[in-house]
Amino acid sequence: MVVTLPRKEDNALLRIAREIIGKTYGEIALQLFDYMLENNGYVAEETLTKDTGIKSNEGRRVLQKMSEEAIIVPGKLKTEDSTLHIWVLNRVALKSFVLNRLKKAREKLEARLNYERDNIIYECPVCGRRYSFEEAYLNDFKCVNEGADLLEANNDEVISLLESKIKELDEKIAELSEL
Repeated sequence: MVVTLPRKEDNALLRIAREIIGKTYGEIALQLFDYMLENNGYVAEETLTKDTGIKSNEGRRVLQKMSEEAIIVPGKLKTEDSTLHIWVLNRVALKSFVLNRLKKAREKLEARLNYERDNIIYECPVCGRRYSFEEAYLNDFKCVNEGADLLEANNDEVISLLESKIKELDEKIAELSEL
């Protein structure tokens, strides 16, 4: 099995991958990912607890989840007296994983942007809850939580923020696509 490690010029990929892995799979996954980067791109299941301090069963569960997206792949390494079960970082799939997650996030933001542009939004001045026109109409333009009169929201700030986030994602996607 050939281990292909991320190159130093892939810092953007690794930075974004760490962020996504941490948010998707949690702190244990982040620890495992960092450990794999520091140790030639693999971790042996048999030495997981000793090497990382992560309980074997917790580590295995997280590794299996990450392997479902092919971020890492399982393998076996034969030594003189035993066979180790290892997990290997898959650099090519890591890039695909990150790009797919960024594209999905962009699609969601684009859908939200279209919604904000195409709809009249009402907002409670007390709790800040937002309502579509239909929801506001059904509730007689009163907040269901506070009972306050709803005001038409100026969603220019929300639209501007969404456009900004979409632009950021477009830049990250373009940057990673060139690697």
